[in-house]
Amino acid sequence: GQRGSASVGGPPELRQLATGFNRMARTVTAALEQQRRLVADTSHQMRNPMAALRLRVDALQSHLRPTGERTYAGVNTELDRLETLLDDILALAAAEHRAGELTVTDDPGAHCDAAEVTLGRHRLWEPVARRAAVRLTAEAAGPVPAACTDRELAQVTDILLDNAIKYAGDGAHVRLRCAAEGPCAVVTVTDDGPGLRAEEIDRATTRFWRSGRQAGTSGTGLGLAIAEQLLAGRGGRLELTPAHPRGLRTRAVVPGAPAGGEAEAR
Repeated sequence: GQRGSASVGGPPELRQLATGFNRMARTVTAALEQQRRLVADTSHQMRNPMAALRLRVDALQSHLRPTGERTYAGVNTELDRLETLLDDILALAAAEHRAGELTVTDDPGAHCDAAEVTLGRHRLWEPVARRAAVRLTAEAAGPVPAACTDRELAQVTDILLDNAIKYAGDGAHVRLRCAAEGPCAVVTVTDDGPGLRAEEIDRATTRFWRSGRQAGTSGTGLGLAIAEQLLAGRGGRLELTPAHPRGLRTRAVVPGAPAGGEAEAR
């Protein structure tokens, strides 16, 4: 049958069940698409006044008195935060839409080499870590076939690395590792920073939640929620545990894929 639909055939009872399933799948898919379009349209409508506000604030800079520079910097900081929040809300909505879509459709062609993605993200983030006075190392013995697209896994890995580098602190060591574990491909990010308490780990993937100890650090509290949705859409999961003797370990677990498939980017 078509993607997201059951073949209608066989005894009357089975045909009735298949017809009902197909109707439900179409309704769910339509609802998910409406939600995605609402968020995308809202984001677009918010970006226009945000851009106009940014231009007006920038135009004021040449007219500022010295006493107003601090306020000007504060306004720019808040604008940066709002723009980042808008981007993250859109990314979360897209991840939730994709996860919901995959519950009623099939995507058997999704495949990537998780080890190759891991090493690629290490190359991208290593200069960022160095500027933050963090040592970033990587270990990936490939290939490690994963049943997701390289774009999805790269986005999840970026979120985990961004959090580790941002919150581990100066002088920290962040370890990035990719390996096959049983039927799964696992990307692990471990840091030796302050980590999270047990009760904080339980809340870490809650939307907009941030630890009180992170109040002075930029962020929206949506990154791990986005990663969790991206993984869930592929039948995977996000695991957070304390690292020993200190720090945090995050694991992106994705079902493995048959070796020899073609990597797919979407």
